[in-house]
Amino acid sequence: MIEFEQILRSQGYRLTNQRRIIVHELEGKRHLSAEEIYDRVKGPHPELGLSTVYRTLDLLTELGIVRKEDFGEGYSRYELATERVHHHARCRECGEVIEFNEELMEYLTLQVERETGFVTDWHEITLHGRCATCANA
Repeated sequence: MIEFEQILRSQGYRLTNQRRIIVHELEGKRHLSAEEIYDRVKGPHPELGLSTVYRTLDLLTELGIVRKEDFGEGYSRYELATERVHHHARCRECGEVIEFNEELMEYLTLQVERETGFVTDWHEITLHGRCATCANA
């Protein structure tokens, strides 16, 4: 939370209660939609509206505190950017999202940088297909 507060202050923003609540909700959790975050916090924090959740997530994404993911569901999912670098495999049938970290992906990134001169800030790869359960059904 201290690093999060320092990033906000260095960019001229305050650590509001709403921002603290949303970051706290994302701690230790991954791939939450704005609506899921809102549903989790609206009981104990009725003053926090859905539009505030969206605006806050947009700001936190812009500041690099939160990562926005698109799994082709028609809405975005969010996770803290401090989470380890990982990739995703999304089942097109049941929607399950499987995280994985593959060294080959790291090698591929370095290879692209070497060949093209492209400088990677971060990377994320999403595989689309069927999970083991759906593939075997």
